[in-house]
Amino acid sequence: MNRSVNKALRWFMKKAKVWIGISTLLLSVSALHAHVHAQIQSGSKYKGQAEAQQNTTNMVYLKLKRPTPAGTPSYLISPTDEGIAGAEIGIEDANITGKFLGYSLTLAHINALDSAATDAITHAPVVLIDSPDAQYQEAVRSVVSINPSALVVNVASGKDTFRRMHCELNVLHTYPSYQMKTDALGQWLRTKRLSSVLTLRGAHESDEAYLDAFLRTAKKFKLNIVEKKTWQASFDLRRSAFSEIPLFTRTKKPYDAIFAADTQSQYAYSLPFNTHLIVPIMGSAGLKPLGWHFTHEQWGARQLQNRFKDKFSRTMNEVDFAAYAAIIAISTALQRSDSSDFKNNDSQMHESVTGTRLFNALVEGQLSIAAYKGRQLTFRKGTRQLRQPTALAHEEALVTHAPLSGFLHQLDELDTLGDATTTCKDAL
Repeated sequence: MNRSVNKALRWFMKKAKVWIGISTLLLSVSALHAHVHAQIQSGSKYKGQAEAQQNTTNMVYLKLKRPTPAGTPSYLISPTDEGIAGAEIGIEDANITGKFLGYSLTLAHINALDSAATDAITHAPVVLIDSPDAQYQEAVRSVVSINPSALVVNVASGKDTFRRMHCELNVLHTYPSYQMKTDALGQWLRTKRLSSVLTLRGAHESDEAYLDAFLRTAKKFKLNIVEKKTWQASFDLRRSAFSEIPLFTRTKKPYDAIFAADTQSQYAYSLPFNTHLIVPIMGSAGLKPLGWHFTHEQWGARQLQNRFKDKFSRTMNEVDFAAYAAIIAISTALQRSDSSDFKNNDSQMHESVTGTRLFNALVEGQLSIAAYKGRQLTFRKGTRQLRQPTALAHEEALVTHAPLSGFLHQLDELDTLGDATTTCKDAL
């Protein structure tokens, strides 16, 4: 009898567990369905709110034509979409965040200061300038005459004198200055204990500016300039480089390295392994100081490099990155500025997003920018130059990033690159 009762009891308990499990499962499914339904309704609500509050900031990319000097090899000519491609990737990245925070950025491309450009600049708080050095100042004047409160961002010129001009205007520089680049080379030379340098430059005014920066670097790092030579393009280098370059680089005193300033790609490409003394070449060939190099993959940069190559079928260069950094800087200012400056109300937001407010947020507010370089980047108040590490790289690989170990600064190690003490002093 007891055996029959125990058997029946076990059967009942087994069935009860099954029914309890089924009931729990049904309740869970019901609760999940209700939660998903609520999320869909909530998501629709928030999506509608975001769309209602979406505010657009117009930006202009002014790209003035750079004539290609005769004799420049075709493989060294810059891509036609240089800079613009970097800005477009930046717009995509900025608008991903903007969807959630209620703002968006647009980008218009112009290549001449005509009536259409005037209309675009009038309605754009931000203008990115990509122009030859000879036209840079005129471009800034023209933009500011059209839109006095516009934020102008230099994304392609390294000339140091431009960092000491336009004091009363909202001008920023995301492209590294020549001084930042040559200081990176100076640190490398001191680290490698190479102190005697032969300098070469082309006839272009930008070559002279690049060389002047290196001469200041040599003084700062106590380097010895063995001789200064200027390249004279009086023959076809493609046919006679092997005989002409060794003769051109012959000096009375020996040297440990050669610095070449050749911004127009006229002769420096023929220097490596072809000089009178076989030494490291740096500057416009050999070891190049760059704002960006396509082999840089640290700190998430590989993901950006891959996206860029997939979209444009080429590698990202330093002008592309300078334009990208400019867009991300504006996006950062929109995200993190004081809410009193950037209201949620559409009309108030439209009125408050001006170049002046963006400039103040980035320079006076010292907002930091995350841009795949392993450091938070900020703008110097004195020169409005973006502080950033400088890549030292050759054609095939990244060598290192400056500032190098052992070069210290009392405030920011990035200020060991470039002139961090100079202030803007020359009026427009």
